[in-house]
Amino acid sequence: MVTPVPPDSPIDVANAKPAAWAASLVTRLKYLQGNLPEATPENRQALLEEELRRALQELPLEKRGSHLYALASAFPEWELAAATAIAPAAGARQTPDEVIKSFLQLVPSLAGEQREKVKQQLAALGLVLPSNQPIEGEALVAVRTKLKLDAEDPINGPQLAKLFAAYAEAMLALDQLAWNVWRNAAPKSPIRRDVAQGDLRTVTRRSLSGDAESATTLAQVQKQLEASRQLIAGLLAGLGPAGKNFARRYQQRYTPDAVRELVRAEGGGKNDAQFWKKHTELAAEITETVIEDDVQAAVVKYAEDLMRGSQPRD
Repeated sequence: MVTPVPPDSPIDVANAKPAAWAASLVTRLKYLQGNLPEATPENRQALLEEELRRALQELPLEKRGSHLYALASAFPEWELAAATAIAPAAGARQTPDEVIKSFLQLVPSLAGEQREKVKQQLAALGLVLPSNQPIEGEALVAVRTKLKLDAEDPINGPQLAKLFAAYAEAMLALDQLAWNVWRNAAPKSPIRRDVAQGDLRTVTRRSLSGDAESATTLAQVQKQLEASRQLIAGLLAGLGPAGKNFARRYQQRYTPDAVRELVRAEGGGKNDAQFWKKHTELAAEITETVIEDDVQAAVVKYAEDLMRGSQPRD
């Protein structure tokens, strides 16, 4: 005589995760199988099916798809179709819309390999158009536009990932270097890198996760990239005006004509000795520190104007 298998409570069943539910049911089915040595194959199958029906009846309708998938994974030799063939008897037959809804609820719980398998099956049915591109939609358009690719140009997925890693490594290093230079060159400037949501590496990592916050983190990545682009452009473009500013200052104060004008303004200029003495005094001002500070201040001013959106002036 078969010892009855104690059923789980409805609350336990409703709260069980698919894997836990499947493991519990597998234990009960194996118990039945092991305690039916004298039963005919037909009776054994009927009892097992009855146990499966009972387990399914205790599940909410919207959870049956994911739980059946977990059960099929626990029995690799079983086909999912064989298990689902019993499912209609557990409740009212689902309409096509209900089946689609259950499928869409199941998809987020699928692993990567399972998703790919489902895609292949849908493609075989003609419901999904197969693509030889590793990316689609707006992402594909953006890559083609930026790199000026033709529509027929193929994109290799692994190579795309390697290129992204190379670009990311270079940009992350350049971003860190540029802001470190800026912090040292302009310690009093109000313009600083916005790291309220994390640095560029952090927001990039979050954006790659593909979760619901990806759109927000993508905007944060773009914002930080634009700020770094403006900073680097300002630092590089400011080198030219910085040289011009120093040359202008030198001509206004240190050239022979400028020295003569200064001496005469002070009431001197009767002989060359006075000019030479004044030139010697002024030459002491032209130190390495003075030149460095002068050039650095000009670069900082140019970069600040650029990042604030105003027109930089030479």
